[in-house]
Amino acid sequence: MEPTFLVIALVMYGICLGLYLMNRDRWAGIALKTAILAHLGGLTVRSIIAQHPPFTNMYETFILLSFLISLRMILWKEPLIDQCRKILIGSIMVIITIALLLPQSMKIPKPLMPALNSFWMYIHVPSYFFGYMAMLVAAVYAVLLLLKKDNDLSKSMLKSMDNEVKIAFFFLTIGMITGGVWAYVSWGNYWAWDPKETWALINIIVLSFYFHLNMPTKQKKAVIILFALLTIGFTYWGVSFILSGLHSYA
Repeated sequence: MEPTFLVIALVMYGICLGLYLMNRDRWAGIALKTAILAHLGGLTVRSIIAQHPPFTNMYETFILLSFLISLRMILWKEPLIDQCRKILIGSIMVIITIALLLPQSMKIPKPLMPALNSFWMYIHVPSYFFGYMAMLVAAVYAVLLLLKKDNDLSKSMLKSMDNEVKIAFFFLTIGMITGGVWAYVSWGNYWAWDPKETWALINIIVLSFYFHLNMPTKQKKAVIILFALLTIGFTYWGVSFILSGLHSYA
């Protein structure tokens, strides 16, 4: 039943984007909230059917990540600039569409392995996806900054990008630490150089360069963010299917 909710959400996000493009911000805000409610309905139904939180396979994480991005747009105190808002709505639509088009075999809910059925799962996994959400917002700012000339708006965007990267770095670090604790509780070892563990560490190392630039400029910061997004994308998707390990979805 959750595909029905997701299709409704997808349509409402599309209407929202169209209204923003026509500068009908008030109606666009209403459409966005309606889309989020439908999106939440899909996540709720999925959780009930699967009998566990909706972030244990690729399909579930796609709909969770897109939901977190949508929540970011209405709950954060710091408003998004108009261009960023439109790009994020488009990104949400793309992610939901990919989730709906995944093979049915990837959508079938499965019981959790005993090692996964842990308190730490509720901290470790959401932490990473809050980090991914913030990184996606930062990447949108990075692209816009690379395309814009220096002015008051670009300075404001740079400050917003800095804040998003701090949020991302915080949650990615929390995710890694809690993952180590969870691994010790489940397997008696904090670190096993599993491919996803290794790439999660690479993400932290790459992103840490953002805070240690000798002469920081918006161009240097933007490039680091985009490179970090690539490593995160490989950690999220590539490792799961290309490199076998404890975290593989395939």
